[in-house]
Amino acid sequence: MSRLASLGHWFLLTRPWNVLAMGAMVAITQRWLGFPMEELYHLGTFGWIAVPMIIGAAGNLINDFFDLKEDRINKPHRVRVGRTVKRRVVIVTHWGLTLAALIWSAWLSRSSGNILPLVLAASFSLMLYLYSPWLKGRGALGNVTIATCVAGLCLWAWTSTFGLVFVDEVIDYKFFAFVFLIFLLTILREWVKDIQDMEGDVAAQHRTLASRWSLARSKVVLWTGLALFASLSVWWTWERALDNWQILALAIGGGGSASALLGMNTKALSAWLKVALGTVFLALL
Repeated sequence: MSRLASLGHWFLLTRPWNVLAMGAMVAITQRWLGFPMEELYHLGTFGWIAVPMIIGAAGNLINDFFDLKEDRINKPHRVRVGRTVKRRVVIVTHWGLTLAALIWSAWLSRSSGNILPLVLAASFSLMLYLYSPWLKGRGALGNVTIATCVAGLCLWAWTSTFGLVFVDEVIDYKFFAFVFLIFLLTILREWVKDIQDMEGDVAAQHRTLASRWSLARSKVVLWTGLALFASLSVWWTWERALDNWQILALAIGGGGSASALLGMNTKALSAWLKVALGTVFLALL
């Protein structure tokens, strides 16, 4: 295989669309909170968008490195590590990207006079590194870890705008309600992915709750989560006085997820939960 083809496969390992979505999530949240978006034209300040994306790419690389055994069972046609991309390349580029993100976040901390960017970047990097080899196989801990990282993007956006300052009670409770919505949807999607990957997780001795609980019990959890999402969406619609198109988007995301869950189509359900997650961010525009 040519180096160019191998580079293309490495790029796919970083999951570029997911990484771009992370950047968009931070930017939309910043805009909602009142961050001066023109400052992002400065290369250093653009790190508020780039650093989470780099950490996400590094996390995806190391996740595929550690998940090789279960991926050969769950999705053998999509395995690239050790086939089209050398394991050594995955490890070296993971640490290279992580180091770059930490250095950039240190610059952000220094320029903003706030240690939190460096602390958050280091915490996200550590959690993503430990996720596959240690956290994923410990019940719900793996799901909570990923949900914390995704919801943490909102905290990252808050830090870029306000630092550690809490502006006022009105903004605060709306912000943390929004963060909880993101956390909830990510938990649900990770649970569905665990159901999909059950065979490989059992082979790799990952004791996820989805592999330990019956399918009927998992459906109860998912229906409860969707009901909570629907209730919070109604409240969010009222509090934010959303436009009709935003209400429609939330309804489509929630309705599509419910329809997929009704037929227990896990592939469609995972996709619809991702759509629902996106509609929550659209509600900020």
